[in-house]
Formats: sequence, structure tokens, C-alpha cells
Amino acid sequence: MYKDLERQVISAGKCVMCGTCVSACPHDLLAVDEWGKRIVCIGKCPMDCKVCTDICIGLHPIEVDSSEIFGAFSEVVHVQSLMNDVKQYSYFQYQPIHRSLGDIAKPKSGVVSSILIYLLQEGLVGCAVVAGRRQDEPWRPSPAIATNRNEVLYASGTKPFHCPTNAVLISAMANFDRVALVGLPCHIEGVRRLAERYREFREQIAYLIGIPCGNIFSRDLFTRQAVEKGIDIEEIVAVDFDNAVFKEETPINNLGMYIVTRDGRRHPLSLNEFKAAMAKECIGCKDFSAEHSDLSVATLGAPTGWSTVFIRTGRGKEIIEDMVTKGLLAKRQFVYEKVKDKAKLVVQAEMVWLKSQPKTWMSIVTQALIKRARIYY
Repeated sequence: MYKDLERQVISAGKCVMCGTCVSACPHDLLAVDEWGKRIVCIGKCPMDCKVCTDICIGLHPIEVDSSEIFGAFSEVVHVQSLMNDVKQYSYFQYQPIHRSLGDIAKPKSGVVSSILIYLLQEGLVGCAVVAGRRQDEPWRPSPAIATNRNEVLYASGTKPFHCPTNAVLISAMANFDRVALVGLPCHIEGVRRLAERYREFREQIAYLIGIPCGNIFSRDLFTRQAVEKGIDIEEIVAVDFDNAVFKEETPINNLGMYIVTRDGRRHPLSLNEFKAAMAKECIGCKDFSAEHSDLSVATLGAPTGWSTVFIRTGRGKEIIEDMVTKGLLAKRQFVYEKVKDKAKLVVQAEMVWLKSQPKTWMSIVTQALIKRARIYY
């Protein structure tokens, strides 16, 4: 029942705000509050119902393949979108006050958007559940249901904050027979758990596109850090990671990110400066690469304009092969060991940072992070 969820997960600081419990609730009693920060109960929850706690990732962490840093996959390739309008698109081109920022906010490769557009145009799905954008604060994500090309493109781009994407799954399924979902490892795992429990989720969730996750920020802690850096929160329009993070030439102790403001300025920042803003409930997560998805799409280890795609299922392989055949994607092989070694160095850097933290805070997360790091050695 909700009281258990509230006590054991929400108030205990374990909720990752994936939104899975909202779609799982058989009584339609759970919802995301108006600020997008908390799961709330909007009615009287039956005493004998345990669905929300049974599927909760905060209570039952994701299990991963301990033999591989990126989990099980059949093939890993570099992929580039050949849809020129997708590659050139920027959310800001369609916002008059932000139009000058168009070049800043273009997608790194456009591969995820291209895949979703392909699935919609081929009639393989009726909609895609994604992390969309708030019109008033475009850097903050909000769950969205995309049904056409423009809606897919509007939602494109990095948004490194909690988004209860899975909360709108049940609405998507009520209106469409087949649904695709793009999400972080927690979203993907949430859907898998729903599919194990409910037949309708097994039948209607057609494709899962995973986005690897290394750093999710607490919105409140992030804004506090930004203010301390002299950045006006009201002026922020985008937050992104440096595309060179996993490039060979990037020093591990200088991983970067940047904040874009309305005046078009990019504010480069060391990711280490914002470590304190990381969501504490996510630090112990062991699934970096969305291991339970059909496809995991990332920029790590990829040349500019390309993405690295981990093909994990037969359905995922069919998507890539058909898009390549139809001239929608370009594909080439790459050296897997290079990006694997780089990822290990990133984990080592995390461990060094952790040891520099106050002991009171360190004691809370040390065990979890060590478990996560142990997978990689």
C-alpha cells in the first residue's frame, strides 16, 4: 500500500522518480505532484495492495550482468542518422526567443529521434513515450507521448534530471495498441517488471530504447550549485555533458558539462564541481548502460555526429538492419575494448572523488558504489 511506499522509499530517499508505480497501480491512485518531484496518493489505498512496493526499483535494485561492464549484447556498432532534417533540428529553432541558440542545441547524432520516427512512420508503434520538455523551463524534463515526427524532435536532447517517464505509460497504452519507450536504466527496468506482472504491458510495449546513465542531478541541488556559480536559474535553457567525455584525449579528472543561458552563452563547468548535486538515490545503481533494453544508444566512444549502439535483442537488431537497408542510418564497426577501458577509468575517478567526501556522507553511499564499481574489474 502507499503508506509502505511512502515510508520505505519516498521519505527514505530511495525513490528515483521513474514513475513506474503510477502506471502499475491497479486502482489509479498514484500520481506525480505538480512540481514533478514526488509520487503522491490521490485517494484511499486498499490495505492489502502491494503492487507499488513489489515493483519498486528503490526497494528492489536492478540486477545486472556482472561479467560485462555494458551487459549482454549481440553486437555493438557506431551508427549515424542519415535523416538530414533530424540532424539539423534544434528545439530552440521553434522558440522565437531562443532561435539564436539553434546551433548550440543541435543533437549529438539524432539516432534516437531517427529510430522513433522510423517506428512511427512504419506503423510499428502508435506512439513513443519520452522525456519531453517543459515550455517554461526547457532544461527540465517532463513525461510526454510523441505521436509524430515533430513531437519526437521537440523532445530531443539531453536532460540530465529525474523524469517520471513511466507515469504516462498507462495513458499511452489506453490510446495505442503498440508503444515504444525511451528511457534511462530505471525506466527500462520498470517496464520489464510491469511486463512480467501484467499481460497488457507484455503485449503493448513493443520496443525499449535505453539511454546509458552516469550522472543524474537532483534539481534542487543542481540549481543551488548553479546559483553559487553566478548563473541565474531563470536564464537557463539547456544543460548538457561535453561530447568529448569518452574521447581518447579527454583527461578523466576533467570531465565536463555546460549550461546554456538565454543570451546564447555556454558556461563550461567541470563535472566534478557539480558532483555534490548528483541525486544520492541514484549513486548506488549498478546499471550504467540500460542492459534490459532492446537497444542502448549513447555517444560514448563515438566520433562526432555518431552514436554507439549496443544491440541487445532480435527486435533491436531488426530495427537497425532495416533502417540501414532503407538508407536511414549509416553503420560501421568499432573497437569495443577502447570504450570499455575508458569506462573503467571513469569508475576509478568516481571512487577517487567519493573518498574525498566527508565521512558522514561517504558512509551512506560507499557500499553501494563499491558494489557498482566491482562489476567493472
